[in-house]
Amino acid sequence: MSFALTDNQTEIELWCASYVTAFSAYDAAGIGHHWAFPAVITQFGRRISFSRQEDFDANTSALLSFYDAQGVKRADRSLIDVLPLNADTAAITVADTMRSEDESAIVEWRAAYVLQRVNQDWKAIMAVADGELAAWRQRGTPLGRA
Repeated sequence: MSFALTDNQTEIELWCASYVTAFSAYDAAGIGHHWAFPAVITQFGRRISFSRQEDFDANTSALLSFYDAQGVKRADRSLIDVLPLNADTAAITVADTMRSEDESAIVEWRAAYVLQRVNQDWKAIMAVADGELAAWRQRGTPLGRA
C-alpha cells in the first residue's frame, strides 16, 4: 500500500494551524471540533478517555483557565514529523510554545497525536501530553496530577 504523504501533510499542517488558532482564541468548543470521540489523552501512563465532545470541552475549559492564569496570550505550533499509518491515519509530532503578551515564550514542549480522517476532515483520536506536563512542572506551575 502506498499513498502520497505530501497530500496528507498539507492537510495535517492546516489542521495544526486551525487547532492552535482555536487555542489562541480560548475557544474550547473550537478545540473540541478538532477531535473525534471517543478520544484518549495520556499523561505519564495515566489515560483520560472522553466519550463525548461536551466532556472534552469541559476539560479543555479548565485547561484554558490554567493557561490564562499563567499569562498565555497566544499559542504557536509547528509540525515536526508525520508518520503515515495508512491513507487515512497518521501519527504526528508537534512543537508547541505558549507565549505571553510581549511574545516571549512562557513554556515549550513536544506532543504526539494520532489523527484519523473522519468525513474528509482530519481529527485527533489520541494525544500524548507528557511533554506539556513536564514543561509546566519544570516551570514550577504543575498542570494536572503528579
